[in-house]
This record gives sequence, C-alpha cells and structure tokens, in this order.
Amino acid sequence: MEITYYLASSADGFIAKDDGDVAWMEEIGIAYDHSGYNEFFSSIDGLIMGRKTYQMIQDFASWPYEDKPTWICSHNKFEAMQGCNLQKESLALEAVAAADKAGLKHLWCVGGGVLASVLLENNLLDKLFVTQLPIVLGSGIPMFSSIQSSKKLVLQSSSTHTAGFSQMIYQVSKNPEQ
Repeated sequence: MEITYYLASSADGFIAKDDGDVAWMEEIGIAYDHSGYNEFFSSIDGLIMGRKTYQMIQDFASWPYEDKPTWICSHNKFEAMQGCNLQKESLALEAVAAADKAGLKHLWCVGGGVLASVLLENNLLDKLFVTQLPIVLGSGIPMFSSIQSSKKLVLQSSSTHTAGFSQMIYQVSKNPEQ
C-alpha cells in the first residue's frame, strides 16, 4: 500500500496559521480543477488524518470525501461526521495496518503535520505531493512536527502553473544511504 501526504503549503512551509486557519488558501484563488486535486482524489481509496484536521473539516457543510474509508488518528474522543466512512482504529500505526489488511492500495494522509511526522518516522510515508502557494505566512503549523532523524526526498516531478503556484512530487527514500 502506498501512502501519499498530499498537501498545500505556504512558501515558508506552513499548512495552516497558528490557530489552524486555512482561509488564506482560498484567498489565493486557485481552482481545484487547476491543481490536479480531482485526478489525485480519484487515485486514492482511503484517507488518514489527524483529529485537528478532522475538526477543521467538521466546519464544512458536508463530508467532502465520498464514502472512502477514513481513519482519524487521535487519543481524544470526537464526534463522527455524517457521511464519513469512519473506521474504528484511532492510532496511526493501527490505522495503516487496518487499511493494508482491508486491501487498500493508496492512502491519502490528509494532515496534519503531527500525523505526517509519525508516518515519516515509521517509514510508512511513500510520497509527498506539495502544492506550494505564493504566500509567506511567517508562522503557523508546519508540514511536519519534530522528527528525530532527517529523511531524504527524491524529486519525481515539479511544475509551475500560470495561476502562480508550484507543485512538487517527492518519493520518500527508504534507504538512508540514498
């Protein structure tokens, strides 16, 4: 099973403001159909996300991710959102094992930085698909929280779009010698 951390970030590497606000992404004005989101979404068959990301999504009018199996990783309790195909495992490693056992082929790490760091540290994260938006936030929630050791990334592709954003796809090296 492949796990991709598909995310948008500011030019200085933040996925949200300090308070979790991501409205700045909408203010940039980049349409989903220009970002490759629809193609990416059709390639995944499950989602894994942290509780704070899930709580942000709860503010949406409805569940935006169809009926794809979803694991919310948290030590805290949370309310199930209508339409979410919520799975019972709530710890990252258990969730990944359950997704693999269920036969999923491609899992999307929706966020946030703490969960992505756990996956990276445990050599479970395979790809990063980063849409870098043309804004500097100065502070906020980083793509990754503290990690214990550096991880080498291999650039698979990069593109610059006329709408003003860049996209990079990295393979996470599993070999410390690379």
